[in-house]
Amino acid sequence: MSFINNLSVRVKLLILTVPLSIALIVACVVMGVEMNGVEEEVTGVYYDTLFTVSDNLINADRDFYQARVADYKGDKQDFDDNMQQTYDRVHEADSVASKSPTLYNEVLAGTSDSIANLISKFDQHYEAAFAAGDAGDETKYEEEFELAREAISEMTDITEQWALEEHSIIQNEIRGKIIGLSIVFGILIIVLIVIAVIVIRQIRGGIATATDHLIELAGGNLNIELVEEGRISKDEIGQMQSATNKLALKLREIMSRSNEMARSLTSAGEELASSSDQASQASGQVTLAVDEISQGAVSQATSVENAAGNTNDIGNDIEVIASNVEQLDTFAGEMKATCNEAMDALGKLVEQTRELRGSVKNIDDTIRSTNESANGIHEFVNAITSIASQTNLLSLNASIEAARAGEAGRGFAVVAGEIAQLAEQSNQSAQEIGHIVEKLLHDAAESVDVMAKLNESFESQTEQMRTTRSNMESMASGVENVAESAQAIAEKIEGLTGAKDTLVGIVSDLSAISEENAASTQETNASMQELNATFTVITQSANELQSLAKELEEIISYFG
Repeated sequence: MSFINNLSVRVKLLILTVPLSIALIVACVVMGVEMNGVEEEVTGVYYDTLFTVSDNLINADRDFYQARVADYKGDKQDFDDNMQQTYDRVHEADSVASKSPTLYNEVLAGTSDSIANLISKFDQHYEAAFAAGDAGDETKYEEEFELAREAISEMTDITEQWALEEHSIIQNEIRGKIIGLSIVFGILIIVLIVIAVIVIRQIRGGIATATDHLIELAGGNLNIELVEEGRISKDEIGQMQSATNKLALKLREIMSRSNEMARSLTSAGEELASSSDQASQASGQVTLAVDEISQGAVSQATSVENAAGNTNDIGNDIEVIASNVEQLDTFAGEMKATCNEAMDALGKLVEQTRELRGSVKNIDDTIRSTNESANGIHEFVNAITSIASQTNLLSLNASIEAARAGEAGRGFAVVAGEIAQLAEQSNQSAQEIGHIVEKLLHDAAESVDVMAKLNESFESQTEQMRTTRSNMESMASGVENVAESAQAIAEKIEGLTGAKDTLVGIVSDLSAISEENAASTQETNASMQELNATFTVITQSANELQSLAKELEEIISYFG
């Protein structure tokens, strides 16, 4: 979990999309390799071995029969040719069958011997038939001829039984591969879903926390519960949470110091007003006792000195407030930049999601194309089944005609029987292929459903990203409002600075007047008039200072 927290948002989103893309590609490649392997295995069983062996044995049986017919006719050349062809075809079948140890050496279920032994028996009876024919032993010749032909027939039966067993083995292998791949990809999909839930929950939690804090700050609540630094992630969302924490802490500091400054400013205004009242009373008493003028001037000079010190303190506090407000404006700018970067990242994410949806659409089109091709194969299988049925019917008609022909049609009847067997085998093979194609169509339909659900997930994800971006825009608007408030505070402080400068000038004038009063009692009346006017200005300035202090307190109270 901590490892995911330290990743950027872009990497987290890549964790969601890249493994899924790789899984789809690997699935396509593995399925292609497995289908190619099945095709090669089926070709090896049904064509390279079954077809070649069966074809040679059937043709050998036909040649053997034709040799018998030639012997009856007394055609020695035709007899020798057909016997040699029989021998060659049987041994060609032997050469092909020997490549499969199971077919060649084992005694299969439902059979009584192996092809290896039957080849030896065929050679023995074949040679014995030749020898009996040369010796003129017709009975022995007939017996050995039939035994050799029975050996060919048994080899044909063994080949067919082997083909059935190999077909069962291939079907079991295909089922095993399908189950294995289904388990592997099922586990992979579950792992990807778990990772997606973890990443999305982490991203959504960080954004929700930062949004809640910013809403509280925008509402003037600075007493929010800050996220601990150790729990903040290292990605862009974590940076946004950290910036929110810093903003809240800085605002707390600024508002605390601003409250203190406002209270100090109010106190200074009250003291200034009090000093002004005292000076007014002193100036009234000057007309009653000239001898007390010097003491009043000294007291007045002291009060003016204190007022000057307070005024300088106020000026320093105002400068500090201005500096803090400037920092607040800077932090607001940084926060706004962070929001803009987050919105840019979301925009790029939306674009990447759009591109991924295009890739998924291409995969969906490919699956649908495969489905259409499988439908075409199914139609071809139906055509093969129809042809096999017609061939079987023709072989039946040929058998009937051969039966009508009697002894002359025996050879043709044998051939018709073999054709019927081949037609039946073709029909069975076509049905098996049809089952495989139906399975392929079913799997393709499930793949289409999965792709549709995937498209719906992409739609939901895109809508969530749009909502997130809208929230980020609202947050950026709130940051702009903070910056505007900081600017307004800065403008008020500029007004306070001007009032402070005016007050400093007034206090300086008052100090000069006090010095003149102390230096010359002869100008008492004129100085008292000027002093009264000065006190009036001081009182007005004190009132203005108190008014500004109250206004500043009202502004700061928003962040209470």
